[in-house]
Amino acid sequence: MKQSYQTDERLVLEGKKVKILCAERAAHADAGVIVDYFRCTVQRETLFAAQIPSKGELIVDGLQLDSEIVQDLAVHFAKLLGFLPGEARPGRDYYDHSYTIINEHGKEVASVSGGGVSQRGTFCFTVKGEGCTFGQAGWEQRLYDFFLPLQGKVTRIDLARDFFDGKYGFDAAYEAYQNDEFSYRGRKPSFDDAGSKKGFASTFYVGKRDSGKMFRGYDKGHQFKLLDDPWWRAEVELRSANRVIPLETLIRPASFFAGAYGFTARILENVEPQAIPTLQKVAESSVERTVRWFERTVAPSLVHLSLAAGFDWLMDIAENQAHRPLPKSLNGISLEAMQAGIRKSLKRFSSTPPEPAGLATI
Repeated sequence: MKQSYQTDERLVLEGKKVKILCAERAAHADAGVIVDYFRCTVQRETLFAAQIPSKGELIVDGLQLDSEIVQDLAVHFAKLLGFLPGEARPGRDYYDHSYTIINEHGKEVASVSGGGVSQRGTFCFTVKGEGCTFGQAGWEQRLYDFFLPLQGKVTRIDLARDFFDGKYGFDAAYEAYQNDEFSYRGRKPSFDDAGSKKGFASTFYVGKRDSGKMFRGYDKGHQFKLLDDPWWRAEVELRSANRVIPLETLIRPASFFAGAYGFTARILENVEPQAIPTLQKVAESSVERTVRWFERTVAPSLVHLSLAAGFDWLMDIAENQAHRPLPKSLNGISLEAMQAGIRKSLKRFSSTPPEPAGLATI
């Protein structure tokens, strides 16, 4: 019992310290929105292309082993975050090698991983929540400057807004859900209200991780045994599943936080929301632009030739040219996205546009 009491006491002390730091970060953050988790990958080729950064503080080359590159990257990454390099560990997330980054107490707060055929020559950089909270001020901008020339791909980032006075909470989030402030194209995503039915500290989840976007709202104070504290956190988790996350989310988190849902836009004041489109939506837009180009550029000649000679020759050309590769504007777009883009374009001409069924046979 004594051990449990001491553990709870340490949690409370840690929680009070974290709350102070979060309040300080929020005061200087972009509309109070902070980054609470970050993961980014870079391709091996970009590391070999130039010195990193331009001052030459870090250089990697093709003669190094993957484990050596991982360690060198971890040493530099620790410096950017304001922590210390830790030690080599077994590979994580299907990488062959990992190297930890630790705080002054020896606790892991970040890591770098690399090596492994299944990861296609990438190196992965991760900053945990505690690393984000205790990182040296300005780490977000330093990481942005580091990853920008490397064309870093953000695979996960958590954006959080703290409400220390209890202005928002579970009830506000649930009401917003019922009022379609989390809905997309008129459809409500799935949700879970873990803990609410049992009377414990509750976490309100909207969406699923495999969709690439999820909302969490929870009693942050309860995490540290601060049971009477009204501290509530609203958090948006973005993953690279079905979307490309801009690196700018590191330095302009508020716009992307607001752009995630109607609710997150409402709880931020005077912030222009910036949504991250899904790849499906980007693909549909690309197809629609191609159809509009066809309409403006090709259709006039096509119509008059067809009026003079009939339409059978069009199918002959389609069959004759079906072997040619897709143009760049359509490269990588799925059949479903093509069909959706065509249907969207054809709505301008008919209230019940025909299905482009012939597309599947070309």
